[in-house]
Amino acid sequence: MSDITVPSWRARPVQPGPNWRMLAVAGGLLGTVAIGGAITWGVSRMGPRAVPTIEPDARPVKIRPEAPGGLVVPNQDQLVLEPPSVRRAAERSSTAMARLDRGPESPALDLLRQQAAPPAPVAPEPAPPPVAVPSPAPVALAPPVAAPPAAPPRSAAPAPAVQAAAPVPVPAAPRPVTPTPVAAPAHNAVSPVANGRAMVQLAALSSEESARGEWERLQQRIPELAALQPVITRFEREGKPPLYRLRAGGLSSAAAARTLCAAVQAKAAPCTPIGG
Repeated sequence: MSDITVPSWRARPVQPGPNWRMLAVAGGLLGTVAIGGAITWGVSRMGPRAVPTIEPDARPVKIRPEAPGGLVVPNQDQLVLEPPSVRRAAERSSTAMARLDRGPESPALDLLRQQAAPPAPVAPEPAPPPVAVPSPAPVALAPPVAAPPAAPPRSAAPAPAVQAAAPVPVPAAPRPVTPTPVAAPAHNAVSPVANGRAMVQLAALSSEESARGEWERLQQRIPELAALQPVITRFEREGKPPLYRLRAGGLSSAAAARTLCAAVQAKAAPCTPIGG
């Protein structure tokens, strides 16, 4: 007998597949339940409903912390590891804080009442009794001394008449001295020269009429301007109304312009020397 194994030619059993019928039935049931639930939910949403009430949150908006002063750092009073200078500074600070933490001073009510009370009336002091002054004792007067008898005249000639006293001359009253009037200093008008290039500026006004009126007013106040003629020029300004410069020209030099400006400024008027 041979030891060779002969394979079997029998057919293998077929593996059973999924039960499609049960799956179809289960799927149909699930679909029916889903459709029924959807219909029920839709019908419930279509009916009348109450308006929802919105209430505030019942929780507190703010909560008081357990330590309102902030985080309490432990071991602040332990100065073992601090240098001596820092320790002394901390001791001084704690002493100062202790002095400040004594609380408000209580008012001295008794002292305030004494200060607010009206002063007590002072009784007038009694007048001292009059002191009796002893009258002086009468002094005995000495008897009057008799006048010596007049000596008889040596001669029978009559005594010369007493000369009348000469009248004392009365000094005459001084005549009133009339003060000599002091002549006012003459203001010499500045005379212009033919080729004078120096001038002075007296004002800058908004119109030509105002400039001419200012010139007439200055001539009446300042005699030095009597011989000069005004020079009124228009000055354009960007974005602003024009100005009219009031000047007086024809001066011989810059020194003459400065001298004239000094006289004008002495009368409290503005003046600026120009050119020379």
